[in-house]
Amino acid sequence: MSTATPNYAFAGPFAQPYIPPIRSLAPYSRRPGTVSLSGGYPDPALFDVEGLREASARVMPELRGLLQYANVEGQASLIAALIKLSGERGIDCKADELMITSGAQHGLALLARVLLQPGDTAFLEDPAFPNTQQALRYTGASVHGVPTGPEGVDVDALDEMAARLKPKMVCVVASFSNPGGATVSRARRLRLLQLAARHRFLLVEDDPYGELRYSGEPVPPILALADAESRPWVAYVSTLSKTMSPSMRVGWMVAPAQIRNRCVSAKGADDMANPVWIQEVATQYLGGGRYHEHVPRIRAAYGARCDALNDALAGVLGNRVTFVKPEGGMFFWVRLAGDIDATRLLPYAIEKEVVYVPGPGFYLDPASHVDGFAMRMSFVTVDEAQLRLGVQRLASAIEACEAGAPVSVSLG
Repeated sequence: MSTATPNYAFAGPFAQPYIPPIRSLAPYSRRPGTVSLSGGYPDPALFDVEGLREASARVMPELRGLLQYANVEGQASLIAALIKLSGERGIDCKADELMITSGAQHGLALLARVLLQPGDTAFLEDPAFPNTQQALRYTGASVHGVPTGPEGVDVDALDEMAARLKPKMVCVVASFSNPGGATVSRARRLRLLQLAARHRFLLVEDDPYGELRYSGEPVPPILALADAESRPWVAYVSTLSKTMSPSMRVGWMVAPAQIRNRCVSAKGADDMANPVWIQEVATQYLGGGRYHEHVPRIRAAYGARCDALNDALAGVLGNRVTFVKPEGGMFFWVRLAGDIDATRLLPYAIEKEVVYVPGPGFYLDPASHVDGFAMRMSFVTVDEAQLRLGVQRLASAIEACEAGAPVSVSLG
C-alpha cells in the first residue's frame, strides 16, 4: 500500500493553508501564568450567565418546536429584535434588508461571495483584520489595501485608488478598528458615502465594536448617515459576539434587498440556517431588557481596562513606545520607538510570559508594506492588575532583547 501523500488539486486560494497570526500564538497565550494581550476575546468573567440562563428558561417550554430546520434568513422574532436594535443605532431598516449571520465575519464573507469573482477588485483598510483579508481573497478577486491611520481610512487615497482601479467592494471598520483602534469622524464617514455613490462600489461597514465606546462623542454608523443617493451603496454587518457571547455566533447584516436576498441563497449553501434554539434565546435576551443592562456593565469594565493599559504603557514604557489611546473597542496599536522590531521582540516577550500580536501580520502585503515596529495589544481579556503586570513583563523583555540575552523560545 502506498504511503505517499496524494497530490490534491486544491483551488487556488487554498493551495497553501492560511494560519492567522493570532491563531499561531494561541499555544503561548494559553499557557498558565501568561498575560495574553493577543486575541480580542471578551472576558468570560463578564459574561451575563444568569441573564442567558433566564432567557434560555423562557425558551424551554417551546423547545420541541425549536429543534426543526429553520428559515435560512433567520427567525422572524430575532430579525424583529435586531431591526429594533439597529434602529437604536440610527439605522432604519426593514425585514427584507436584514438577515441573521454566524457573526459579522460571516456577513462579510457572504457579501464578498455574491459580489466578487476573479477579475474583480476589492479594497480593504491596510492594516486590517486577517480573516477579513482572507474572506475577500478567497473569491479570487484582487484585494488592495487603502492606507489607514489614527483617524481611520485615508479618504483621499481611497478616492484616487477607486478612480483608477474601480473596486466593487470597499470594507471598513469605522468605529474602533482592528488592529488600529481608530474611529472615523462623522465628516469622513459622509465623504465615504459620497465616494461610494460616485464610484459605484458597495461600502461595507463592519461594526463589531460600536457599542464599546469609553470616551469621546458617539458617531452614528455609516448606514445611519446615508441619504437616498448613497443608501443603495452601503451594507452594514454587526454581531452580538463582543457584547453577549462569541460562541452563540449571532450576527446580522443590513443590505439592499437585492443583495441581501442573494446572501440568503449563499448562506443556504453554507449551513442552511443558524440554530433556531440559539436565535430564540438571543431574542429573549434582547427583548427581556438584560442586553441593555449588560452592555453598560461591560463598557465600564473595559473602559477601566483601556485606562489601565494606557497608563501602564505611558508609565512603564514611556518613550520606548508611541501610541494613540482608542476611544473604544478592544485594541491598542503600539509602536516600538527603538531599534528592536516587534517580531524580534516577541520570543523574549513569550519567555517573560506576555504575548501580543506583531503588526506585520495585519498588513495585506507584509513583505513590501509594513510597520515592523507595530504591535497590537488587546486590553479586554484580563483585568487591570494583569494588564499592568503584562506591561512590566514587556519592559523586561525589551531590556533582555536590547542586551542580546539568550532566549529559549523559537518561533521558527
